[in-house]
Amino acid sequence: MKRLLLILPLCFLFMIPTEKANAQFDGVGEILRSGANDSNLLLESYLRPYASGFAADLNTGWNNNARPYRTLGFDLRVNVPLAFIPSTDELFDVSQLNFNELELLDGPSITPTAAGPDDVARSTLGATFQNPQTGNQEELFSFDMPQGSGLPYVPAAMIQASVGVPYDSEVSLRALPTINIPETDGEFNLFGFGVKHGLNQWIPGGAVLPVDISAQFGYTRMSVDIPVEVDPESGGDIRDDNPPSTWDGQAIELNSSGYTFNLLVGKTLPIISVFGGVGFQDSNLSITTEGSYPITKPNTEYDGQNDTRTRAIDALDAPIDLNFDSANSVHALAGFRVRLAILTISGSYTISNYPVANLGVGLSFR
Repeated sequence: MKRLLLILPLCFLFMIPTEKANAQFDGVGEILRSGANDSNLLLESYLRPYASGFAADLNTGWNNNARPYRTLGFDLRVNVPLAFIPSTDELFDVSQLNFNELELLDGPSITPTAAGPDDVARSTLGATFQNPQTGNQEELFSFDMPQGSGLPYVPAAMIQASVGVPYDSEVSLRALPTINIPETDGEFNLFGFGVKHGLNQWIPGGAVLPVDISAQFGYTRMSVDIPVEVDPESGGDIRDDNPPSTWDGQAIELNSSGYTFNLLVGKTLPIISVFGGVGFQDSNLSITTEGSYPITKPNTEYDGQNDTRTRAIDALDAPIDLNFDSANSVHALAGFRVRLAILTISGSYTISNYPVANLGVGLSFR
C-alpha cells in the first residue's frame, strides 16, 4: 500500500531525487483503507498543487520570439519549464472535506499539501468501529497525513522543433522520448503541436511597423502508465478470503492535456529578440487506477466462536478517480532569445495563478 501512495506523487516528482520522494511519502500506506470516497477527497486536496503546476508547465515554452521563422527556417531546442506554487496552496484543511468514514483523531486540521512544508505538524486521520468482542468503540485504522515536500515548484522538460512555412507561419512539434520513471516499471511520454501566424500582413501598413505581431496556438498531451503491487494487510485478527489473483492487474494511469492561445508583440534584432503578450490557457489532468486494491474493514462474519477475527480484507475496485481542471486561464507573458551563431538561449515568464519560468537552449537555422 505504501508503494502506491509513493508512486502517485512520483508522476509529478520523477525529476526530484528519489531519496527526497521516499522521505516525503513514507508511512502513508493506510490511506486507501478509508475507501474510495474518502481516499479521493484526500488525494485530490493533497496532490492538487502538483497537478496544477504540471498542467501549467505543459502550456508554456512555445515561444522564443514573436516573429514566425522564415520558410524552412528551423529551430530545435530543449525547454525546461518550472511552475511556482502559490503559498495559499501549500496547506489545506481536512475538516472541510466531506468524509464518509474518516475523522480527525489527532493533530491539527491544517496539514501540508504535497508541495507544502516538510517540517510542520500533520493531521492524524482514521476510523473507529465497535469491537464485537468487547463492545467498545475502538480504532479500526489510523494514519498520519504525508508531509509536504518542501518544494513549492514543479519542473518539467520537453524537446520542441519548429519550422517556418509559407504565408508567414510556423509549425511546431514537441515531444519527449519514453522515459522510465524511477523506482517503478512505469513509462512517461509527451507529445504536442503548435502553430504561429504573423499578423502584420493583415494590418494596413503592417509591413512598416517597428514590431512583429503574431498569434500562436499550442496543444500538449502527456500520459503515464505505472504498474503497481499493493498487498493486503495481514495478522492473526484479520480474515482474508481473497485469492492472491484478486490483486493482479493493478496500475495507475495519469493523463493530461492542455492548450494555449497567445497574442504576441515583439522585436527581432540580429543577436537578441524580445517579446511579450497576453493569452488564454486551459488544461485537464486525470489520475485513475486499474485493478482491485485491499482495504481493511470490520469482519461482518465474526461470531465469537467459529470466527474470532475482528477485521477482514475487502477488495476495492479502481478506487482512485481524480480530475484536476486548470488553475490558470488568462495570462501575460514576456521573454527573450539570444542567438550566438546557430546556438540560441531563450527564456520566458508567464504570469498567472501558477506562474511559470521557462529556459530553452537549442539550435536555430534561419
